[in-house]
Amino acid sequence: MRSILLVDDEPLIVEGMKSIIDWNANNMYIADTAHNGVDALAKLDGSPVDLVITDIMMPHMTGLELIREVKARNPFTKFIILSGYEEFNYVREGITLGVENYLLKPVNIDELEATIKHMQLDWEREEVRQIQMDQSWRILRNNVLQRWANETIDAKEFRERAQLLEIPMTKSSYCAAALRIVSDLDHDVNDLEFYEPKIAEQCEIIGSNQIPDGCEILCFPDQEGDIMVLFTSSGMGGEEWQYNALRSMKQWIATDTGACVWGVIGRPVQTYLGFPQSCNEVKLWLQNHLFVDSETFIVNTNSDAESGTFHEQQRELALDQFHKLLRDGESLQIDHFIDVSFNVQTEDSCLARTPFFNSAIQLMLAAKDLEKNPDYGGVFGPLSRIHTLSGLKQLVKRVIHQTHDTYHAIEKEYSPHVMVMLDFVKNHYKEELSLKTLSQKLDLHPNYLGQLFQQEEGTSFSDYVNQYRIERATHLLLYSDKKTAEVGAEVGYWDTSYFYRQFKKYAGVSPTELRAMYMKK
Repeated sequence: MRSILLVDDEPLIVEGMKSIIDWNANNMYIADTAHNGVDALAKLDGSPVDLVITDIMMPHMTGLELIREVKARNPFTKFIILSGYEEFNYVREGITLGVENYLLKPVNIDELEATIKHMQLDWEREEVRQIQMDQSWRILRNNVLQRWANETIDAKEFRERAQLLEIPMTKSSYCAAALRIVSDLDHDVNDLEFYEPKIAEQCEIIGSNQIPDGCEILCFPDQEGDIMVLFTSSGMGGEEWQYNALRSMKQWIATDTGACVWGVIGRPVQTYLGFPQSCNEVKLWLQNHLFVDSETFIVNTNSDAESGTFHEQQRELALDQFHKLLRDGESLQIDHFIDVSFNVQTEDSCLARTPFFNSAIQLMLAAKDLEKNPDYGGVFGPLSRIHTLSGLKQLVKRVIHQTHDTYHAIEKEYSPHVMVMLDFVKNHYKEELSLKTLSQKLDLHPNYLGQLFQQEEGTSFSDYVNQYRIERATHLLLYSDKKTAEVGAEVGYWDTSYFYRQFKKYAGVSPTELRAMYMKK
């Protein structure tokens, strides 16, 4: 509610103003009263109000003098002037000072209420402008913090921006942390990308509630959706306050989103120049680890650096046995094989990610090999969103069962012409392929041939060729050391940039991202 100070040297006028209208109904309340301008200034010292309603003629200090003094201290306060008689000079000076209205005594209730409604609209517009200014400031600060963490901002620009945005540069300790909101296939957080700046803003408020003197916390969302935290302090000693702050933020996010949240604290550094390195260590740790369960917890990249090393070795899979299970159509046995493949006996809360991702990709590709026209989008695209062992196992089962069901469905009967087209793609996918070329070989109109292929295969001829080429390219990228451009050329794409676009379209990830997911030991 908006606060009001009534100022008049006549007590009856003050009492009358208290009851002249229902202030509460107008979202306002009388905070205090004063009998002259000097008394009003004393009461406003340290306790500003939203509105001052003042008489213009008072002993010791006039209403206009009071307005000048208050405006110098608090420019956002609004004023209504009361007067027993109309005086043009007073009206003119009041307008110059920016008062809301000049009301004659006795006060007209309708005019007072109209003035109040006008002020309410002004306050609402000011609040919107302030929110917009705050949000613009925060968006700019988030952008600068992201670029600082990624080392993509010039040093001179950063120093200028940091001073403007109150980013600390003179502390003796800087430490990065990350809060990851887990949204595996079985943990969906709706519209989280629009929510992350608000989460970061609230985390900063919560984390800053109880911190030692000389310490600061800044929070911002990064491009991968993690909430990054900057801890700064004037001394190197004591990390307990960082754990407590991170724990409070983590618990609030978990309660607000209903998702699981993991916190990771990095290595402290002595100057702001080392903060990007601390960020990089935290992000690398998250990138290289897979979590065993969905409990929320906090880890330190230093003390837990060796966690999961026992499981770093490449996991061996009985792929021959798995191929037989796929061909035989034993769904329960396939599930059992997957469960055993990802079974881990460990008390660690996290494991090295690489061997489990490699095993998952091997199993999913083995199933995709059964398809005549495999679609890799459902294999590689979701992997970037997987953070838990259970989520990875769920993805593997989903992909394999979809492929398995398709493979054991009733086999399609292809016409001789379509069989020739499929066989031609298999043997000549490295060459330039088009319906026009094939129509000449089969002595059929290309439009008819395209419609026939679409009807029997369920996809266009060009899509089929691209998907087949991407399938061949995937195997070369995973099982050979050839450069990306060489792989593209070998499967029929001579333009490397076009190969990148097509691969991303059909596989869901770029060739570089694919190789990063599948790191051979």
